[in-house]
Amino acid sequence: MTRASRREVLELRRQAREWRRGRADTTLMEVVSDAYIALFATTMLSAMAISAIHQTRLSITDSCTTAECSDARFSSAWVCLAAMLAVTLAAGRIIGPVQVSPAEGSWLLATPVDRAAVLRPRLALVAVVSALASGTVGAIASTLAGFGPPAIGLVAAGAMASGLGAAMLAALAQPRSGWLTRILSWLLGSATWVALVLIAADVMPSAPTSAPWSIAAGASVAGAIWVGGAGLLIAGARSLSRIHRNRLVPGGALLANLSGALAGLDLTMMYDILVAQKWLVRATVQPLRGGPKGPWALVWRDVIRLRRSVSSLLILAAAVVVPYLVDAVDLGTLVVLAGALTLFGTGVPLCSALRTTSRNPGLVRCFPMPASTVRGACLVVPAAASVLWSLAALPAVHAGTAATWGASTSIAVAMGMTALAAMARWLLAPPPNYAQGLLSSPAGGIPPGLAFSLLRGFDVVILASAPILISPTSTGALVSLLLSAGVLGIVVGRDKS
Repeated sequence: MTRASRREVLELRRQAREWRRGRADTTLMEVVSDAYIALFATTMLSAMAISAIHQTRLSITDSCTTAECSDARFSSAWVCLAAMLAVTLAAGRIIGPVQVSPAEGSWLLATPVDRAAVLRPRLALVAVVSALASGTVGAIASTLAGFGPPAIGLVAAGAMASGLGAAMLAALAQPRSGWLTRILSWLLGSATWVALVLIAADVMPSAPTSAPWSIAAGASVAGAIWVGGAGLLIAGARSLSRIHRNRLVPGGALLANLSGALAGLDLTMMYDILVAQKWLVRATVQPLRGGPKGPWALVWRDVIRLRRSVSSLLILAAAVVVPYLVDAVDLGTLVVLAGALTLFGTGVPLCSALRTTSRNPGLVRCFPMPASTVRGACLVVPAAASVLWSLAALPAVHAGTAATWGASTSIAVAMGMTALAAMARWLLAPPPNYAQGLLSSPAGGIPPGLAFSLLRGFDVVILASAPILISPTSTGALVSLLLSAGVLGIVVGRDKS
């Protein structure tokens, strides 16, 4: 190699080192900039959330002037904690809580090695997330219940330990069939429902005029819960090697599917994934032959589905307590909005036929009737259930709106029809059109309808409930009914072929 060529090689090496050094500096600056933006956004959003919770607490304190309202407000904090534990156990039973992706399950866990080292970081992540989420719920519930700062800290600490223990209990039950977490989640859910009924009936214990415990006693209880949670964490970590691969992969596949649906902001797809997972576990049903003909055959199929999903009816019937609970805390006409939202959330499982036909346009074309007739027949059973549910909530609507019984009946029926229109809108809304031009956003290009997909159903509830909230009379109920009928006519009669 000549001297000139050697100088060229050295110069190229020097330029390469300078380029790598500049690239490293640029990468470091990008990491620092991203960390600063994330920290700033987290701080700003946290401050906004804390301010909103504080203002809500002040408004509830000002409006809650009766002893019954104070008792309900005090008891609601503990009910929220019980519901949080039930949700944690149920989520742990459905998803894992320890899980791996199908790819990892196929090549990594199939080898004859100890899988505890692979699963231990995942268990730690589940423990941290469960503790933080539970502590947040405990802090918010105790703040809205009117607790003082020391009590809020103790309740949040106890909630963190309780959430940690619930997640670790689900991890301990994961190597088996998970019957323990199923029983505990149903027991906690039943206890939550009973507590809500007692709050609505105003038979809960009276709220104390001072702190119900001393700081030392509260700290001792929270410390004992933390000791129990830590013990469950150690036991869960030791049981990781006993979890079979068949218990790890389904949860990872389900979580990946849910993450993909959430990335597309498609809540209906998430619901479809959960329904498919439910019937995949159940596997088979007993077919029934016979029944009426024409559109009534679809109605009869929905009635048969109710027999196969008794839990959906039980949850719908148990949710009637929500309007009475809202009336017990003196929220007035908001009982209508709360009832419509509750019926919308718990009534969707009754729309199995509507969901199936909306996902299969080819199946709808096989019926000897228009598509609008098929969708209308699929709405008969949900409509009947909505009317019965709204009539069951009639006393709460009458007490909350202070209207006459005739006007209250109209308002209750309008509330049910609002929820029905929201269900139809949520299930029958067309998917985003990816053939159109994309909208520019900080996250990249998105389809025009994707940004508003999260509001489907909720927009109908707010739109149709607004006339009743403004004027809780027969006129407001009539306007709400007209709006709901208009939405139903549009979504049912839309040509989706």
